[in-house]
Amino acid sequence: MDLYEIVPEYLFSVLVSKNKRLYVNSLFVLLDAFKTHLQISKDALVSMLIAALENEIISADLSDEALLENEYSLSGRAHFIVRKLKTNGWITIETESDFIDYVTLPNYSIKIIQTLFDITHISEQENFTYVYSTYSSLKTANENREPFEVYAALCDSVVRTEQLVKNLKSVYHGITAYNQQLLDLINVNTVLNLHYDRFRQEIAEKILRPLKIRDSVPKYKRPIEIFLKSWLVDDDLLNALADFSFHNGKYDSVEQCHEDIQKKIYYIIDTYEHLERDYINVIDQKNRAYTRATTQKIDYLLNSDQSVKGNLISVMKAISEEETAEAVLEMIQDSFELYELGYLSEESLYDRKKAVRHERVYDVKIEDESEELSVKARAAAIKLLNSKYSQRNVQAYVEKLFDGRSEVRSTEVDVADDEAYIMTMLAVAYAGDRESGYTIEIDESSVKKGRYEIPDIIFRKKVRS
Repeated sequence: MDLYEIVPEYLFSVLVSKNKRLYVNSLFVLLDAFKTHLQISKDALVSMLIAALENEIISADLSDEALLENEYSLSGRAHFIVRKLKTNGWITIETESDFIDYVTLPNYSIKIIQTLFDITHISEQENFTYVYSTYSSLKTANENREPFEVYAALCDSVVRTEQLVKNLKSVYHGITAYNQQLLDLINVNTVLNLHYDRFRQEIAEKILRPLKIRDSVPKYKRPIEIFLKSWLVDDDLLNALADFSFHNGKYDSVEQCHEDIQKKIYYIIDTYEHLERDYINVIDQKNRAYTRATTQKIDYLLNSDQSVKGNLISVMKAISEEETAEAVLEMIQDSFELYELGYLSEESLYDRKKAVRHERVYDVKIEDESEELSVKARAAAIKLLNSKYSQRNVQAYVEKLFDGRSEVRSTEVDVADDEAYIMTMLAVAYAGDRESGYTIEIDESSVKKGRYEIPDIIFRKKVRS
């Protein structure tokens, strides 16, 4: 569906107008009213705008706006803002049976205003707990093994895992954006503000630190995998989950529900298996590079500062070095005198170190997999191989590669996804079987196919005598 079939065409015009800051702040007042009131009367909204933005409303240049005769006073200007937001589609106004005008917000308006608010306000509440939430919901469901609870926990875990990956990607790009901003800064205080006031609050303290301590992937990854793998080998549970999903109209057949449930389980397992390698380690490396660049930038700006302050810093650095101190002092002693200055304040007195109470963190008890569970897991894996990746399916895959020819080289094979890569490798494994209809010749070199690397192989069709 086209965006402007949902939102009015001129919705965003107030955000690029001469008084854009006034309108944005008015939208934030509107958002606050929405969060605290079920019904918002027009008069109440006008009063809120005046209370929060009185100075901005008075000083706003509305000469280009079509004000009505009664809209030049403070109250009139606030009424004009409400009328402007209604005209552009941010709000609608309805008159109820009590003859009072009430302001309502369309869904798109709520989402857009909330997004703008989130961009400009750093959240003080920690909400980056996707890993622990996944572990907690799976643990609770695993204790009862009720189909509804297990299915709900599985779906919730998929959503939280997707959100975790999305947030990690956002962190990576966020660090890159801060690094780019760093290149354009020419003032030390601005660099310090960017790093300590913004980066540390938005990225380091809010996301990176909890991810290493409370919401730790290494801490909860193993229990999460154990829960999910135990579900994979429990045929009764899988059948119950598939029936529950089917009766709730998720898919047209029980088989599709089975496939969807296994797909969800494997997605979570595979994501957590490679989360540290593909995301966390890369982000750590990016974070170290940004921190190093910030330090170098501050050092460069301090040393290249040509103001009086910068020159004094250069002189004091030269005096502090033993090799140059005497020569520098001889050069400057005729220009001005230097004195050593000290002072005593209340902060100079001894201050006893205060004990810090650390929150006790309990280790997560991890139960070793039983031998029976391992046997069932291997049986499930063999069952999967014998169905989707059976020798007959591999033979059909190779016949499709030949396409009427007697031989084909791996350089001609299209390895577009994981399944094609697995089938190609299985084709090599099955080539030595007497029942196979082909032989192979493997070169020592390898072939790069997209993100996959496979041996240089020649498949030759067997000639039946």
